[in-house]
Amino acid sequence: VADQAGLQNQGQIGQLEGHYLLCSVKPGAGFVGGNWKKGLHPGDVLAAHPHVLWYSRDKVLSRSKRSVAFNDPNYPKQWHLHNDISRGMDINVTGVWERNITGRGVTVVVVDDGVEHTHQDIQPNYSPEGSYDLNSNDPDPMPHPDVHSDNHHGTRCAGEIAAVPNNSFCAVGVAYGSKVAGIRVLDGPLTDSLEAIAFNKHYQVNDIYSCSWGPDDDGHTVDGPHPLGKAALQHGVIAGRRGFGSIFVVASGNGGQYNDNCNYDGYANSIYTITIGAVDENGRMPFYAEECASMLAVTFSSGGTKLRSIVTSDWSMRQGTGCTEGHTGTSAAAPLAAGMVALMLQVRPCLSWRDVQHIITFTATKCDNSSDWRVNGAGFHHSHQHGFGLLNAWRLVNAAKVWESVPFLVSYQSLVIKEEEIIRTYPDELVRTWKVSAEDLRESGMQTLEHVAVTMTITHPCRGNVEIVLVCPSGMASVIGARRAIDRDAAGYQDWTFSTVRCWGERAEGLYTLKISDHKEGSSEQCAALGALKQWKLTLYGSSMTDTEVKDRQRLVEEAMSGKYLDSSFSLPCPPGLDIPPEIISPFTSNNLKFLLLLGCFALFWSLYYTLEVTLAHLDLRTLLCLPRRRGGHRGRKGGRGRGVEEAMVEEEEDTEEEELDSGVELQAVLDLEAKVPLVIGEQLAT
Repeated sequence: VADQAGLQNQGQIGQLEGHYLLCSVKPGAGFVGGNWKKGLHPGDVLAAHPHVLWYSRDKVLSRSKRSVAFNDPNYPKQWHLHNDISRGMDINVTGVWERNITGRGVTVVVVDDGVEHTHQDIQPNYSPEGSYDLNSNDPDPMPHPDVHSDNHHGTRCAGEIAAVPNNSFCAVGVAYGSKVAGIRVLDGPLTDSLEAIAFNKHYQVNDIYSCSWGPDDDGHTVDGPHPLGKAALQHGVIAGRRGFGSIFVVASGNGGQYNDNCNYDGYANSIYTITIGAVDENGRMPFYAEECASMLAVTFSSGGTKLRSIVTSDWSMRQGTGCTEGHTGTSAAAPLAAGMVALMLQVRPCLSWRDVQHIITFTATKCDNSSDWRVNGAGFHHSHQHGFGLLNAWRLVNAAKVWESVPFLVSYQSLVIKEEEIIRTYPDELVRTWKVSAEDLRESGMQTLEHVAVTMTITHPCRGNVEIVLVCPSGMASVIGARRAIDRDAAGYQDWTFSTVRCWGERAEGLYTLKISDHKEGSSEQCAALGALKQWKLTLYGSSMTDTEVKDRQRLVEEAMSGKYLDSSFSLPCPPGLDIPPEIISPFTSNNLKFLLLLGCFALFWSLYYTLEVTLAHLDLRTLLCLPRRRGGHRGRKGGRGRGVEEAMVEEEEDTEEEELDSGVELQAVLDLEAKVPLVIGEQLAT
């Protein structure tokens, strides 16, 4: 066919059988304007040939590489999104954006000192439905300028997450297609009840709660959520987000210069939160960052004085310009993580709160080889400084695309071991063990671990001298209670829970070892006395996922990193969740519920009061009408046994007069009571 058309056969086109590339014999001839001796055009020959079903002239197509370009003036300075100086030292998000994954359909709420929602970088993505001001008790979370402090913190965090692109102003958010809400709660006294309300506020609207705050990072505070706050976190992961669970992202803390540790922060130490630390633009631990065994991962933030900070939106109140190049600390890291989770939820909205934790564990990458990286029994690497490693948006989103929900969370709890054991001075140590057998785990079905927690009470004159290490059955050690040089508190630890994620994916069965030592070097006389372990208990959290299934998921996740599932129409089915119609939820606000409760109490009180009043009035009336005759009869029958009839009759007459007087008094009391009824009603109505 090629010869008859005066062309040269270049062979089959790729893998398309029966399709061939035919080219002109000489450059510049044939199809591209050449002259043919016989006056026949090759197209005419091919069109008339009996063996040619179809042909097409090849043309040069206009195509351009997909790239992300924004007109926001400070976008080139957002090195954490695309680092042109230190390759690989960014969150690797541009490839995700190119596939139109921007957090669309997801709402992130910033729990902080307010969000300036009229800001031009925030207003188009602002969600009033997910917002509230708990400090002023109104729906508007607008920050209030304060003479003592700038309440711009929440606005900066919101800009990191969802600042809109291509508006020729400031910068771009990591999930610029998501919605952002604000809960203003940090611009005033914070109580346990306020915190609990914040954690569950609009939790069917808000998917992710970004919390860049915590207890004082001073190197000697031990604090966290109190009973109501703990209950709200637990309730959020159970009932929030239509039953898939609210996702709480918390900053690990900025107390590194005070040798602080996030295991003493109850928010970072909770199994219900995602604890995020910080690295600088070189991937190293900055001076302010804390370390702990409960750290899940890290992402980028500021470093030393010569290193760049985070560029994001800023408030425009007071002397604010609406844009800043100086957002710093783990406060800047947590919103970046929250934004990356929003990207995950766009591709797979039914990820549970534990699915998100698992995906972070499976996809985080090592950074800073100088850190204390250890590989656990399941093959995961973890360091106290960086958790499971650096968050990578490309890896997170690709893993989310193929992720099947993990089995239900199950737990195991040991007995509370009460003892009075002296804590020995280092290098000696107090060692305690607890064996978890297959029989112990049979009822729950637990196979592999997620979080491991130890709750203990320790007395010590200088608790910062105490070091606590937990060793899982695999031999993986976690410093769950690190030494803190300036913590000279004599209160010890009262029922404090330390947790670790370093044994994630390992088998739950085996011997757990607790090692406690007292480091007294250079201590004062105050710290010379010995401390004691009073009681402790072990709690394991995990699932029925076997170690083989963990390995299979690791292989699947790595296979997905090519992007082939993201580029295809591949999609796993999603369960429906708890789909509660908005018309059922919306009328029952907290104020409405309080009003209904008070109304119910009032109705119950009034019913009891009215019933009691009618009953007493009825009894008094019966007494008035019938009692004299009854009492006289009784007296007469009684008196008739030993006395004469005349004597009995005289007594009866005297008694009757007394009864009538008594009945008159009782009747007057009933009348007074009834007279008061309208007054009581009036008082209630006035109230």
